[in-house]
Amino acid sequence: LPFRPCPDPTQDLAAVPTREGKMRRAGQLAKIVLDEFTGVLKMVPYGIRAMRTHRSLPDARAPAGRDGVSIARDVRYADAPRAVMDIYLPRGVSIDDATRAVSETVSDSTTTAQQDSPVSSSAPDDDKLPVALFVHGGVWAVGEKWQFAPMASRLAEEGVVTCVATYTLFPKARADTMWREVSDAVTWTLDNVDRYGGDADRVTLLGHSAGAHVCSMALLHRCGVTSDVTGVTVDRRQPKCYVGLCGVYDVARHYDYEDSRGVALVSTMGRCMGGKGRFEQCSPLRVLRANAEVVGSNPAFQICADADAEERRKERERAEAAAAELAAAEMAASIAATKKKEHHINWAPMSMLDTDGDGDMCVPVADIVEEAAAVAEARLVDLEKKPESGADDDADATRGFRDARDSAATSRAVTPVPGPPPGALAGDDAARMSGYWRLSGNAPSARGPDGPVAPAASQLSGVNAPGCFPPTYLLAGCADHTVPWFESAEFHLALRDASVPSRLCLYLKESHGEFVVGWRPRPKPASRGERD
Repeated sequence: LPFRPCPDPTQDLAAVPTREGKMRRAGQLAKIVLDEFTGVLKMVPYGIRAMRTHRSLPDARAPAGRDGVSIARDVRYADAPRAVMDIYLPRGVSIDDATRAVSETVSDSTTTAQQDSPVSSSAPDDDKLPVALFVHGGVWAVGEKWQFAPMASRLAEEGVVTCVATYTLFPKARADTMWREVSDAVTWTLDNVDRYGGDADRVTLLGHSAGAHVCSMALLHRCGVTSDVTGVTVDRRQPKCYVGLCGVYDVARHYDYEDSRGVALVSTMGRCMGGKGRFEQCSPLRVLRANAEVVGSNPAFQICADADAEERRKERERAEAAAAELAAAEMAASIAATKKKEHHINWAPMSMLDTDGDGDMCVPVADIVEEAAAVAEARLVDLEKKPESGADDDADATRGFRDARDSAATSRAVTPVPGPPPGALAGDDAARMSGYWRLSGNAPSARGPDGPVAPAASQLSGVNAPGCFPPTYLLAGCADHTVPWFESAEFHLALRDASVPSRLCLYLKESHGEFVVGWRPRPKPASRGERD
C-alpha cells in the first residue's frame, strides 16, 4: 500500500524545548519512518497480487462471452474527480450495450450518453443479488480501489455485487467532505445497483479503519444529526446493514492513543478533522450519544409481529413450566432436609431450661427440634393439600410478577441484528469471553439437527426506517495495534444505548489489515480424477 504522507518533521521537533528532547524525538520519528517503510515492503507481494487481480478481470461492458467475475471500472457516482467506484459482478451477471452507454466513467465521461433502459431484460426481484458497498481506509489521505481487488473479487465469487468506492482525500478535502461523498455513493448505489443485477433492498455498507469512520459519519449525516446538514436536503434512506471493520469512532480518544504511541503529530487525522476543536462533531460516538433519541427513536427494522407474539407465548409457557419444576424441586428438597434433621436429633446431648411451666425442668433439645420438625412437615402437607383455587391465585400472582419482570427486561433489550444466530460467527467467542455477549442483545439460540437456529426475533421484515441508523456489525482484532479493539466496543455500547441493533465480533489473532488483505480466491472444485 502507498506510503502515508507525513508533515514536515521540523515542525514536530520545534515543539520540543530541549536539545536532548529533540534528539530523542528525532530518534522516535526515524523509527516511525522505518516502521512505515518496513510495512510497505511487507505489503509489496500483496500489492502485486492485487494489481494483477484488478487488471486481469474482464470488462463488464465488453460483449458477452466472459466466464467468471467481471468488473465495471471507474463508475461515477458524483461530480468530484475521485467520486468513482469499481463494480465487481458475479458470474452470469452481464451488462449490455445500453448499460455501457449509461455508465459514465472517468475515461470516457465526455463521450458516453445516458439512455432510459440500461438493462436489456430486467431481472425479477427474486433473481437480484445482495450488494456490498466498500469504503477503504488509509489515514484519510491514501487508498486506491485496485488495492482491494482480491477481497472484492472473492465477494463476487460468492454471489455478491461488490462496489469499491473511493473519495476525495486529505489534504484536498476534510472529513466532512469525505462523508458527504460517501453518502452520495450510498444514494447512487440505492438508485442504480439494480442495473448491475443487485438488489437495492439488500445493500450492506462496509468501511475499514478511516473508511469506517467516514461511513459512520455518512450514516449519521443521513440521519440528519451531523453539523453540516443545516439548510441542506439529505437523503434519509439507509442501507440494509452496516459493517464497521477496525474503525475510529471517537476521534479525541484515538488521538490520545496515537499520542501515547508518539505518532499523533505526524498523523493526518487531527488536521483532516479540522483541528482539536472539531474532534467532537467529527466523532461518530459523540454525535450518536448526543442524538440517541433521534437516531434510534424508531426501530431500524420492523419485526414481524406474529412471529414475535408467538415466540413470546412459547417463552412464557417454557418459563411457567420451569417455575413449576423449580417449585416441586424446592418442596422435595425441604422435605428431605426435614427428614435429615429428624435422623440426626437422636444424638443431641444438650438440653434447655423450661421457664414457661409451673416448675423448672430441663427439656432436651432433641425434643424441641423434633417438635419443630413435626410442625414444619405438617405445614408442607397442608401446602400439598391446599385447594386448587388458592393455588391458582398464587400461580396467577407469580405469573403476573414474571410477566412484569419479563416486560421490563424486554423493554430494555436490544433488537438482535439480522444474520447468523449467536455463536455462529468466529468473532462471537472472543466477544462472549470479554463480556459483550449479552450486551449485544444476543440470546442463547436453540439448536436444531443442522446447528444453531435463529430466534424468531431475528426474523425481520420490512425496510429501514428513514433517518435511523441501520443494524450494525462491528468487527475488531485483538492484535490490532493501529486501532485498538476497545474503540469498536465503545461504539457498540453507544449503539446499544441508542436502541440500534448492534453486534460486536472480536478476533484474537487478526491485525489491522487482515480484514481486507487476507482474502484469497475461492477454491476450485476438485476434478473427477483428483476426487478418485
